[in-house]
Amino acid sequence: MSENHGNGPMRWDEHARGGAGGWVRASADPQRSSAEPDPGAGPGQGPAPAPEPGRRAFPKKHVLLAVGGGLLFAAVVLVTAHAVRPSPTEAGHSAAPSVSGSPAAAVEGSTAADPTEPTAPSTATAEEQAAAVDALLERSESDRQQVIDAVNAVETCASENSVADAGTALDAAAVRREELITGLAELDLGELPSGPSAARSLRTGWQHSADADRAFANWADDARGCSPGSVPRTASYRQGVRSSGLATEAKQDFLSLWTPISDRYGLPQRDTAQL
Repeated sequence: MSENHGNGPMRWDEHARGGAGGWVRASADPQRSSAEPDPGAGPGQGPAPAPEPGRRAFPKKHVLLAVGGGLLFAAVVLVTAHAVRPSPTEAGHSAAPSVSGSPAAAVEGSTAADPTEPTAPSTATAEEQAAAVDALLERSESDRQQVIDAVNAVETCASENSVADAGTALDAAAVRREELITGLAELDLGELPSGPSAARSLRTGWQHSADADRAFANWADDARGCSPGSVPRTASYRQGVRSSGLATEAKQDFLSLWTPISDRYGLPQRDTAQL
């Protein structure tokens, strides 16, 4: 098929316009006619390059269709992937890494007892619990005479060494009182009637006694260099007297609760002086 466009007949050349095809002027010289530019190609464009031997040139419209089809396929893939992608919540459940080795997981998986839960009941009987308290009372009574002797040594001021030794003995007595308090706190008295209340009163009495022992030990330091019969009654001495009075009150409260227990289980009866 050919048309006549001004300067000569036109023919369709599939190699014109870089392989996209176009109308070119017919020429007697086949080489020239295939190399002449397309009148519609516009100024400045040279002849279309000849296709390589053995290689077929595809029209531009085919190339555009292929590119457009590829883009459409990619869009379909993206839309499909978005539609089937799990939600963030689902992804968090399904893809969450294992935390079995983390400190939080170790705490969750541990069998440590909750501090808010009640502790297991004691296996000690009421009689055994009463006997444990009585053993502490026995230890307290053994310190009583040592404290009395140390206070008298300061009061008489027989010698400087005796006063110094008295202060050391009083400090040691305070430490033993605190050891009794620690031992009492470790006992479970839940099987004893009024057992926990009795323990609180006894602990208070022993703490005041420890305070009195230390105050009298400070008084011994104040009395160094004294003469017999002329020991000053310093503030430390007065603090020791006050603490001793508070200790006696707390021990009386304890004995009001303890005496029925000791009678029930055949334990020795005691008084405030022994405590």
